[in-house]
Amino acid sequence: MQNLDVTIVGAGSAGLTLALLLAEQGLKVALVEKGAEPLPANPAYLRVSALNPASQRVLAHLGVWDGIAAQAAAYQQMQVWDADSFGRIHFAAEPPQPADLGWICDNEAIRQQLYQKVQQQPAIRCYFAAQIQQLVQSEREVLLQLSSGEILLSELLVGADGVNSYVRQQLQLPLTHWDYQQDAIVAVIHCDEPHQATARQVFLPTGPLALLPLPDPKHCSIVWSAETSRASELMALDDAAFARALTAASQSVLGCLTLATARSVHPLRMRYASDWVRGRVVLVADAAHSIHPLAGQGMNLGLMDVTALAELLGKQQQAGKPLFAPRVLQAYQRWRKAEAQSMIAAMEVFKRGFSNEQPALKFLRGAGLLLADKLPFVKQQLMAQALGNSGDLPALAKP
Repeated sequence: MQNLDVTIVGAGSAGLTLALLLAEQGLKVALVEKGAEPLPANPAYLRVSALNPASQRVLAHLGVWDGIAAQAAAYQQMQVWDADSFGRIHFAAEPPQPADLGWICDNEAIRQQLYQKVQQQPAIRCYFAAQIQQLVQSEREVLLQLSSGEILLSELLVGADGVNSYVRQQLQLPLTHWDYQQDAIVAVIHCDEPHQATARQVFLPTGPLALLPLPDPKHCSIVWSAETSRASELMALDDAAFARALTAASQSVLGCLTLATARSVHPLRMRYASDWVRGRVVLVADAAHSIHPLAGQGMNLGLMDVTALAELLGKQQQAGKPLFAPRVLQAYQRWRKAEAQSMIAAMEVFKRGFSNEQPALKFLRGAGLLLADKLPFVKQQLMAQALGNSGDLPALAKP
């Protein structure tokens, strides 16, 4: 039997980050993961995230950023345009802002770097390939029994176990969800023209296409979100025909495009837990919310969740108060639910606005993009959101 301060279910990037932040505070932490431990490997860039400077500051604080950055692609510009109108907007950092607007990172490479750091922390105990048999909480503790027979007792349990969260299901926490009626096609592509460290996104009538720069100057990761029927048509094409369709959809902004890897497809759904706290159990990251990938903010939202939770628990520690306090968990829920709700609403507005083919709306959104590109104040606000510098940030993430 293990007596712990916090048990974290899920050893993705959010769970690993939280474990490191809590271990810094002298807490005893267990990480329970149903999958295998992350092993060093060259990144394939098949699943990537666009980390913003707010997330970078947290990862730098933990001492893992240099390893992540060595395998990431920084981008200094962003171009967004509407394929069906004249609207477009361009972002580039202006002094005194740092040149890098963000970094395209391989998801598994992030996880590997975090896990290497976790292995150096004696306060963190890891259980990989672990099946949970029982989750029970009382007024004093949370009990987790593994299929191995091991029993973990902790003051607090955190569900960081993704969109199909076991923890959320076991506690029967209500879930709001809807189908975006789109699938995301993901692959690495070769471009005729170098990407010039620029992240690009074009809004098509059937969904957005993102071209995200990779370390190779002529390679990009694509996330092509299309209506389910259109995605099925695209997946049915052979590689050459798909490449032609992709080149046309991107309006040849990087010349002729060809596939460098196989394609994969992923259904897109919004999920949002109505309650993130139940007694001594709390949800974070994808276990609490998942959003459309069109702005690439999913990973950043999750990292801000765990940084905020660690900050609030740290204040309890510093004040010499018990780690578990209902008001602290409720404060976390209010704080992060507000941020998640804002992002979910913004993604829905973008998705609906750019998929509407009414002529008047097409004109308005085109004019809106051009106007935003010309108005310094509006553009600064949009830039702050893209950099992760807006909203109510945890202290570690602030500029």
